[in-house]
Amino acid sequence: MQAYRKVFLISIALLVILAACAPAQSPQQVQLAIETGVAMTVQAQNDMDTSVASTLTAQVPPPTFTATPTLVPLLLPTLTPILDPNTATAFVVQPSGGGGGGGGSAPKKQYSCTFSEVKPLINIFKLGDYIDVVWIITNTGTKNWVDPVEINYFSGTKFTTLQTAVLPGLKSGDRTTLSFEGNAPKTPGYYEEKFKVSQGYCFPFIDIQAIKPPGQDP
Repeated sequence: MQAYRKVFLISIALLVILAACAPAQSPQQVQLAIETGVAMTVQAQNDMDTSVASTLTAQVPPPTFTATPTLVPLLLPTLTPILDPNTATAFVVQPSGGGGGGGGSAPKKQYSCTFSEVKPLINIFKLGDYIDVVWIITNTGTKNWVDPVEINYFSGTKFTTLQTAVLPGLKSGDRTTLSFEGNAPKTPGYYEEKFKVSQGYCFPFIDIQAIKPPGQDP
């Protein structure tokens, strides 16, 4: 819109100059008209320059500011290394997540025992075969065996000669060997014979399988 106004003003200035050149006017009037037209033309040119400068200034984009990030150090908890005197290797103790009750082994009984079977090495026998039995009985209680301690037949199929026997007094942790014999039953099957030491210190047992010899008639 401003550009059209400037053109209009320039046109008026030219018309004034042309009018001044008309023959009906005096030299003084013509000179005045020319000076007026020139002044108007210069003013119009100045106004156009100012308008163009304003337009260019409006088109220049505003300066862009780039934010510079600030580094904030992250503070982490320091874990203290502890030296294991056994391995001389530093390790780190992790923070505890809470306590809990720890289980422990059950206290030993005052009177108890265990047994291990040395013989027979194989517990499969033909019908009626001879059986040689050897046990090792250990006092695993905290008390010594002072009173007479017996081992007696308790339950199961009776196929050995052991009915009852007296075991020697054993200190805590000591052991003794017990030997006896028997014969496999004459009927095929699985058999177990169980014994009891004293009032129930332990319950030794022997289990076998009796089978028919190959080719034997049923």
